[in-house]
Amino acid sequence: MPYDTIITSWNNAVHSLNKGLMIITPDGIIDKMNDPLIAMAEQYGVSPEFKWQGTSFFDITSQQLGQSSFDHFFDVVDFPAIKDVIAGKLPEYSFEYAVSGNGQDIWVLCEVMPLLMSDDNLIHGAMLSFTDITKFKHKELLLEQALAHSYPLPGHIPICAVCKYVRHAEEWEPVESYLESRLPIEFTHDICPDCIRRLYPKYSSILDDPQIPD
Repeated sequence: MPYDTIITSWNNAVHSLNKGLMIITPDGIIDKMNDPLIAMAEQYGVSPEFKWQGTSFFDITSQQLGQSSFDHFFDVVDFPAIKDVIAGKLPEYSFEYAVSGNGQDIWVLCEVMPLLMSDDNLIHGAMLSFTDITKFKHKELLLEQALAHSYPLPGHIPICAVCKYVRHAEEWEPVESYLESRLPIEFTHDICPDCIRRLYPKYSSILDDPQIPD
């Protein structure tokens, strides 16, 4: 395959990724960005006129980007850690930040890796990838909220052998409400086949019909 064709294919692959990529030189100058990253930045308020290439990554401010939606990025990013990756003092560095836009927060994972060249194995800057992790962050936040509203259950729970009420302190309550008040669960009620046969024998024959689903 001709070299020019390989380069073209590689460039097409880079610009077709579902994540943003940025290359910065050892002194922090932005050398290259792929199209998804430029589109991501413009989607959240950066002017299309902003000149990324040739700008010092370490000197960019939220004011330059023209949007307060990037304030969280500058609050959490550790520029010295990125410089340590370029210097070979850290193998990698990553952080998460939220971008506000259209009334919602979009969560992004930024991963910083040293840019190595196969011919000399020296660090020639850093590659930064930006991935939208919003759907995963929402699940994480929901799990944290659920755990925050959960109470640890004791190792032994006194339960009535007849009515199955649970004793808490001096009170007795249904096992459903006992668990619902302490765990992120909600019971729905059904009736099992054995109870149908015991309580409604007149209708239980339908349970033996192979054409009726469970």
